[in-house]
Amino acid sequence: MRPGPVGGVSCAVALLLLAGCGGSDPPTATRVGERTVAAQKVSTQDAVDALFLGSGPAIPRDGQSDCALAGVWTGFPRGATIRMRIAPAVPASARDAIRRVADQVSAATLGVLAVSVEAAEGDPIPGLNEVTVAVTEASRCASPGCVQRTFAGRGVLRSVEVIEPVGQAPTVYAQHAVGSGVLGLCRIDARSIGGAGDSLMSGGPGTRSGEAASVLTALDLAATQAVWSSALAPGAARRDFLALGLVNIQVGERRRAKP
Repeated sequence: MRPGPVGGVSCAVALLLLAGCGGSDPPTATRVGERTVAAQKVSTQDAVDALFLGSGPAIPRDGQSDCALAGVWTGFPRGATIRMRIAPAVPASARDAIRRVADQVSAATLGVLAVSVEAAEGDPIPGLNEVTVAVTEASRCASPGCVQRTFAGRGVLRSVEVIEPVGQAPTVYAQHAVGSGVLGLCRIDARSIGGAGDSLMSGGPGTRSGEAASVLTALDLAATQAVWSSALAPGAARRDFLALGLVNIQVGERRRAKP
């Protein structure tokens, strides 16, 4: 698959997202118009900025970007095959949600990353290039569900452990396990992109748990393909993204020569 162009999201794409994501009732003509106009305001560069770096105008307005390292691309190394092991206590609906998004990873990274998903015995402990998913009555995290990472280097993931509380929405499992865990994505502001259903990683004020898209959307794929088709690798900083035109210049910044 060829990467999508680095540019704005078109009306046609926005309308397709409305029809194909979120599982909600068909929107009214007024709502379609509102979401389409909003989606046109978000360029692929701004989506890359928010999803990969936790910066730029499209980050959640409450500041909760859920990035591992602000301003640094966090992810598994290029060429990795990530083994995902899911504990038996994870509900079937959540396992299905995870598999749906895991099946998109090859397209999202243009074949650079691969994922295998398998059932684990008990609560697995992740090893090198592994993501594990478990559920517990009393989460070991301060917030409802968490992503715990270990690193092989600056911004380079070694392993990811996802722990969810009982009753967590299936979409949140997919966000944490594949969006945050495998792809290293941060949150993007739902209001800025036209609605929670326009990204798997939607967040911000007014966005409730489970309202995000259940799969990587056209906006998500445009951003991921733009980055994975570049010469950059996990650990790259915002200035490296800026040098390649993958993000927009912000006030006070100066574009460097290409690395």
